[in-house]
Amino acid sequence: MNLNELIKRFLLYLEKEKNYSHHTIKSYREDLNIFLHFMNKEGFYEIQNIDFTALRGFVASLYDKNYSKSTIERHISSLKSFFKYLVKNNYIKENPARQLRYPRKEQKLFNVFNIDDIFLLLSKPNKNSASGIRDALILELLYAAGLRVSELCSLNLSDIDFQGKRLRVLGKGKKERIIPLSDYHLDLIKEYLEKRKDICKGKTIKEPCLLINRFGGRLTDRSVRRILERYLKLSGLPIVFSPHSLRHTFATHLLENGADLRTIQELLGHSSLSTTEKYIHLNLSKLLEVYDKAHPKAKDKH
Repeated sequence: MNLNELIKRFLLYLEKEKNYSHHTIKSYREDLNIFLHFMNKEGFYEIQNIDFTALRGFVASLYDKNYSKSTIERHISSLKSFFKYLVKNNYIKENPARQLRYPRKEQKLFNVFNIDDIFLLLSKPNKNSASGIRDALILELLYAAGLRVSELCSLNLSDIDFQGKRLRVLGKGKKERIIPLSDYHLDLIKEYLEKRKDICKGKTIKEPCLLINRFGGRLTDRSVRRILERYLKLSGLPIVFSPHSLRHTFATHLLENGADLRTIQELLGHSSLSTTEKYIHLNLSKLLEVYDKAHPKAKDKH
């Protein structure tokens, strides 16, 4: 069957049966049109003539055009979804896209605060105002509890157990975990709750959320990022740091101070220990970097 017609049917399937968003369908259409153009140029018009070698030639052309790895990964993902649909609907018997491999991702180094910088950052909010106390609480919970920014914003008052000195967090996949809180953080939360109405100037607080904006609604991810950026600037620290940098710093500092990986895994809410193990690899990389720069024996090429 004609490749162009099958792409149209696939896109209609995504719209009518999968209820994908307009933006997602547009992305698939753009990717598959590039694929269609390449295949037609190479003389492949019928789906039965397209095998793994042809697909590999298309992927190679993306590398030749210096597409980024993330863009190539997206193109391959689009192909895999398209050919899976073709097999499922009996347009073809074998799936040649199944053998395609995604580009190997380069391991990104995390931005991690050192102890002095994190203490400087945490000291910057002015706790004489309600918004300053809220901002201090935001920074403290990102660092001291290792929360994702989405987890922070979704916290409700009912998630705080003052008597048990702990915080209930709903993470990815609606997986619940418990984070211990110190007396300092519990006192900061109490102080914030006493004054938080001043943030919205007496307006009704619409939700049972912990962190509110000036309209009395739930604080958003974007707002937290703006708040962090403001205090980074006040501290003279690079704005490359993000809320996730505080989470990485939380894990790294625990590791450096002797916490075991299983404990860190539980506190971070990682479903797999291998995800947590990346902190060991990056920590060792940092140690070797410091050694190479500072130790006199580094010149011996150990």
